Amino acid sequence: MKTLCLFTNAFPYGNWEPYLETEIRFYDQFDKVWIFALQIRNEHLKNKRHIGKKVTVVQARYAPRNIYLLHSIRVLFDANLYKEFARLVSEKRLSKTNLVNMFVYFSRAHYEAGIIAKKMKNQKLNDVIFYSYRFEYQPYVAMLLKKKWKLDCKVVTRAHRYDLYEEEHAGNYIPMRKGILDAVNFVYPCSDNGTDYILNRYPEYKDKVVTKFLGTTDCGIKKYEWEDATFQIVTCSNVVKVKRLDKLIRALALIENIPIRWIHYGDGILMDDIKKLAAEMLGNNIQHEFKGNVDNAALLEEYKKQNYFLFVNVSSSEGIPVAIMESSSVGIPCIATDVGGTKEIITNGINGILVKADISEQDLADEIEKFCKLDKRFYLDFRNGARKLWNEKYNAEKNYIDFVNKLRF
Repeated sequence: MKTLCLFTNAFPYGNWEPYLETEIRFYDQFDKVWIFALQIRNEHLKNKRHIGKKVTVVQARYAPRNIYLLHSIRVLFDANLYKEFARLVSEKRLSKTNLVNMFVYFSRAHYEAGIIAKKMKNQKLNDVIFYSYRFEYQPYVAMLLKKKWKLDCKVVTRAHRYDLYEEEHAGNYIPMRKGILDAVNFVYPCSDNGTDYILNRYPEYKDKVVTKFLGTTDCGIKKYEWEDATFQIVTCSNVVKVKRLDKLIRALALIENIPIRWIHYGDGILMDDIKKLAAEMLGNNIQHEFKGNVDNAALLEEYKKQNYFLFVNVSSSEGIPVAIMESSSVGIPCIATDVGGTKEIITNGINGILVKADISEQDLADEIEKFCKLDKRFYLDFRNGARKLWNEKYNAEKNYIDFVNKLRF
């Protein structure tokens, strides 16, 4: 009986990790799937996404950092704690911030592994694969459970952005990088940029680190309707600092003679600020609408139904943006900042335009204006290029079947 144990951050609850909604549809090759949903908060429980009949969810509720620190006495018996401490010392990275992060990392992993072990007390796992969707502390939870349950099983992990790039963290530090790389069978970054990032730091693990692209569902290509006089620009992201929606608003505010309707999908802690800034800065020629969170299926239907002209992504950091995959799948070209793995999905002049990460608002406005003034034939070439590149590299049907086969064998 082939069993998959998937370690997530809250999925299937809440709105995090939306791309698992697509991937999980390809798990039918397993006889049983357990999801160990970590960091569950009360607000996550208001929404549970479809997971299928073979899937059972085990919750590990989130606890504040001080709780993890209070429970950290148990980690004093973990040999990996002392190895990691020695690594910090040898690399001259020992600081109060990194020391606290290290203790929280180990304490959180032990705490949540303990919750899962207690809830799984009467379950027997045979022929099992442990798969962590994140490359932070979650693989260590898997390693602790593998040891506790005395399993001889494969442990693999994906790697995205925040869980991969140490510069995204306080002290430029994610604990247990070498420890995880030593113990797991494979790390699967979702971009070649991510693979290069790991191997530049840890070249000795070249046989364990393999790019595995994410993918989005094929819902067909959207034919662009030229009758609409307003250019509809779409964005899709969490409303957080790294997505820099404020930069886009300031750029749109500089466009005066082109009618534009900007639509944003997604929500987040900065939504009130972004709405206020848009209301204050955008002129009469720039309409705007905030749609909030929608699930992937509904989003793709919107892309097929609406006459979206251009997708824009001005993030300061990315893994590889699945939002661009989704828009590309229906043929919407993109302007995006050249960060992370974005250049792997945008080929300049073919399916969109790559711009500098530190692009000014004026230069961004100029790029949007140039796109709006494209000859019809050239614009349609961009749309065809978007669809073609998506089908070659980011088609969920191809990528997830291959990925699940790699998990199973």
